Amino acid sequence: MPSSLTRRGAVTVALTLAVAVGTSGLTGCAVAPSAPTGGWSGRIALTLATEPAQRWSAAFDLEGSAAQGTLRLYTPLGQTLATVGWNANGAWLDRGDGAPTRYPDLAALTAELTGAALPVAALFDWLAGVARDVPGWRVDLTDHAAGRVRAQRLAPPPAADLRLTWQP
Repeated sequence: MPSSLTRRGAVTVALTLAVAVGTSGLTGCAVAPSAPTGGWSGRIALTLATEPAQRWSAAFDLEGSAAQGTLRLYTPLGQTLATVGWNANGAWLDRGDGAPTRYPDLAALTAELTGAALPVAALFDWLAGVARDVPGWRVDLTDHAAGRVRAQRLAPPPAADLRLTWQP
């Protein structure tokens, strides 16, 4: 599979990043910080240890919080690949090819389209430099000040390697 993100791969990444928002209450009672004004923008890379391995990368914009937000993924040329949005009323996926598809929550959205769940509630903390513990995940914030975070999912399978870079 190519390392650049295809439209299908973008949707998969968007969905996997968004899955835990719908179940963020399971990861603890702490409220994740909101994105800074303007949110975060940078590059995201995800590798799933499947057979064969699946790899995606894209530019991203992430705004909001675990409770309400928007994730946009872009090609290297700046074209929008996919947009995922969520709030207390549900989640939606916009692939840019028609009306957004609505779901009762992010768990339903991701259950239909992908099986790789990533902890988005924790992702907001990690981007803010807070090492939130998530069962099955190990986060490395060593290079946070340089605008880099790496998180690895050890369980459940498939193992996942998530890397984020942004301008601090």
